[in-house]
Amino acid sequence: MRRGAAGRGRRRRTAIAVELEGFSRQMVAEAIRLYLEEAYGGASRPQGVQQRLPLPEGETLAELAAADVFERTPADAPPAECTRIRLRLGNRGYPHMKLGLDRIPGTDDWVLVADCHDGQLLAAAQGTERSAVAALMKQNTDVKTRIERRWTEAGLPTFERYVRERLSARAEADARPDP
Repeated sequence: MRRGAAGRGRRRRTAIAVELEGFSRQMVAEAIRLYLEEAYGGASRPQGVQQRLPLPEGETLAELAAADVFERTPADAPPAECTRIRLRLGNRGYPHMKLGLDRIPGTDDWVLVADCHDGQLLAAAQGTERSAVAALMKQNTDVKTRIERRWTEAGLPTFERYVRERLSARAEADARPDP
């Protein structure tokens, strides 16, 4: 597991990106808890979401993601061979939003992403539907932003943290004088 320093004056170490076996049950549970707080606030969660919780048996993401409640890409591959893992949790206004885990291309590292799962909606919308769909997509993006901010603040491995760390490392390498 790769680690980096926490932001905002905290001294706790936080994950930048985590290998599949290093992504613990506790990390997944914390990501779900924070997702649900932002997606639903104090509102009740739909029955479909309740049925996907609590987490299946397993202590690592590799074990958890083998359960049917998780969607894998490719669908028939074991978690270690996947590029994406999703758990459909929705939000107050849209049932298809997902908690996502994406493999960083070319690595064995995984990061959390909130997947709005609404990218095709606007193209399919006709006439007066378009403004309603655009408003829904904006709401989903706002929820996504809040969820991912909470994950980052909690020290969970997010794509934002991964990109920032990579850019910082590149800037440091570029600033070093040539030997």
